[in-house]
Parts: sequence; structure tokens; C-alpha cells
Amino acid sequence: MKAEKGLNILARMLLILFVISATILPVLTTKAQEPEYDGYYSRFILHNAIALAFIVIILFRALIRRKFKKNFLVGVLLLLAVYIGYNVLYYQNMDIIQFPWAQYNTAISLGLLIVLMATETQTIFCDDKLIKIIIAIILITNLIGIYVYCQGYLSMHMYNFKLYFHPFEFTDYYERRFNWIYFYKCQYSCILLLFVGFFVAHKDKFLNIIAYFLSLAVLFVCLYIAHTNTSMIGAGLIVVADLVDEFFKNHKFIIAKAIAVGAAAVVGIKYVLKWLSGERNLSTMGSRVPIWRAAVEKIKANPQGIGNRFVLNRDDWFHLDTFNTNNCHNIFLNEMLRYSIPVGCCYAAFFIATAIYSLIKKFSFSRLATWLAFFLAVSMDYSVQTPELSMVMFMLYCIFFYPLEKNN
Repeated sequence: MKAEKGLNILARMLLILFVISATILPVLTTKAQEPEYDGYYSRFILHNAIALAFIVIILFRALIRRKFKKNFLVGVLLLLAVYIGYNVLYYQNMDIIQFPWAQYNTAISLGLLIVLMATETQTIFCDDKLIKIIIAIILITNLIGIYVYCQGYLSMHMYNFKLYFHPFEFTDYYERRFNWIYFYKCQYSCILLLFVGFFVAHKDKFLNIIAYFLSLAVLFVCLYIAHTNTSMIGAGLIVVADLVDEFFKNHKFIIAKAIAVGAAAVVGIKYVLKWLSGERNLSTMGSRVPIWRAAVEKIKANPQGIGNRFVLNRDDWFHLDTFNTNNCHNIFLNEMLRYSIPVGCCYAAFFIATAIYSLIKKFSFSRLATWLAFFLAVSMDYSVQTPELSMVMFMLYCIFFYPLEKNN
């Protein structure tokens, strides 16, 4: 019992360190020569090293004490099959890719979700105390971020063991945006979306309803200064969907409620589209359609991927009629272009299988809205890169699977 208690404490401390490193100051090394390309070519990532140590500890604990759980068995086996396929196909294509670090880090990140789903975590989460600590860490990092923004900085990074602050005047963007500890605003906004989903999934862990809405307000302020319209809409969708769940808890007048919600949704969509049309050209989805078409053609021409040529070689950029861009603006297309079509398909399958399985295990409008918002964000930009992938996986577990473990 003492050994098991010690392993629980160690695993808990590692998770806390993991969240702190991933959300406050991720430390990484990179082969890139320009800061904005660090995410594409990250090597050592501190919070991934912590995640790997956690995986080893929790698997050792599960093996000696048989702390495996069965309620996610089908999902674990499904994701494990995709996980193995991804790594085998990546390894077989290494001569073309020539960048093993991406495989190591991705394997740790995807493996973290599988291990969390496969092993008992209630004692590690210590009766939800860990959830409350994570909420506090998320609020602290984003409040610090707002302060850094007010001081006139676009972002803050630590790569190759040096701390960098990037002032707004040193950017080429036409808008005032905020990236915080990430390389692009889309990455920060995507993480914020998951934080909103996390707060909604665990709203009963807040001190009271006022603290809950004030905490959500902090995240929405961060989404506003990040200046990502799609993520702002997605975050609003998650909160509204949660209110709809509350609305339908009482099954009285269910038909009238459904009609009322449907009518409100039609009106809401109308005004959102009107607002978006003033911000972006909706006919091309903000120029995404021509980018995706060019990406598909480039993927067809390079079915085995382009590996280390990605981004760093300007000859492989997408040269469109009025502008150039250095990536597919879609995480799944990027994975296909970088590492090959089969590897990219496995990567996409991992997310899709996780989404479908989580909704089959338990459906709610807020859970569906979280997935819709997430897929919207990652389909419009390179919103999940290697440095934040493990935190994405951890959030997915905390939002969709940990609440169900307690009902086992």
C-alpha cells in the first residue's frame, strides 16, 4: 500500500509539472533558424519528457497493482491499432521524412491519451483535487498572458534554453494579435477552446457559479486578444450548448423546447454569418479553399511526403494568385504533406476515432459542440503542432473520459 501511495503521489506531481510546463513556459529545442518555425521542427520538449516519465510510472503502477480499467477497452484497442499503424508507417518512410524527433514526440503525445484511458486514474486525480489545481494553473497562465499582452508583446517563448519576448512591432501581420507561449494565434486559440470545454465539463469544481463565469470570461478575453474569429465562435458554441443541455434536463415540454432552440439556432447562425462576412470572404472561407486545393495537388505530387523540406524550403510553399503560404492550413493535410498520405490518414483517424468513441460513450450537446469547435479550428489553420499535442491529448481525456471513469 505504501508503494502504491508513493506511486500515486509521484504520478500526481508529474501531471502537475506537465501542465505547468505545457501551459506557462514550454521549453524546447529546435533545429529551425527562425523562431516562427520552431513548432515545425521541435526536438526535445520538456513537458513531453515529463509525460513520458508519467506514462512509465502509471504503467508500472497498473502492472503491479492491476490498475487497468475495462470501461474504455474498445476505445483503447481501437486507438492502439491506429497508434501502431501511425508509428510503423512513419518509421518505414523515415528515409523520406528524415526527422525522427517528430515521431518520438507524437508517439508520446498520442500514447498519453491511450494510457490514461487504459489505467485507473481516480486515485491519481485525488477526488478531483487535481482538476481544481489544473483549473487554477490555466487561469494563472492566461492572466499572466493578458499582462504580457498589455505590456506590448505578441508572444513569449523559451527555445534552445533562451527566453524570448516578441514585441508587436516586429511582426508583419495586418492585425494586432496575441500568441502567448505559442507560435501562432491559431494554436493559442485552439488550446483556449479546449480550456473552455474543460471548464464546462468540470463547472461543478469551481467555488461557485460566479467564479465559473468569471473564469470563462478570462478565457474569452484571451480569445478576443488572440483575434481568431472561428475559435471565438466555437467557444461561444460550447457554452451555449451547455446551456441547452441544462435546458433539456427537465423533459417536460420537450417538443416546445426543441422548437424554441431550433428557432434560436437559426437566428444565431444568421447573425454569425453576417458578422463573419464582414471579417472574411465566406465564398472562399477566408482564402482556405484555394489553399486546400493547392495542398491536395502538392500532396498528390508527393504521396510519400516532403519531410524536412516542409516550410524551410520556400520552393515548396503554396504560390497562389495573390499571396503565398507555407502550409496547408489544416493539420491533417499538413500531416499528409509532411509525412506521407498513409501517416496523415492515421493521424486523422486517431482524432476522428476518439471523437466518435467519446460521443458514443456519452452524448451531450456540449460534448458535441466541443468536438465541432475543435475540428473547425484544426481544419482552418495549423492549430495543433508538436509542442502542444500532448496537452491537447490530456485535455481530451479530462473533458471526455475522466468524468466517465467516476461512473464506472
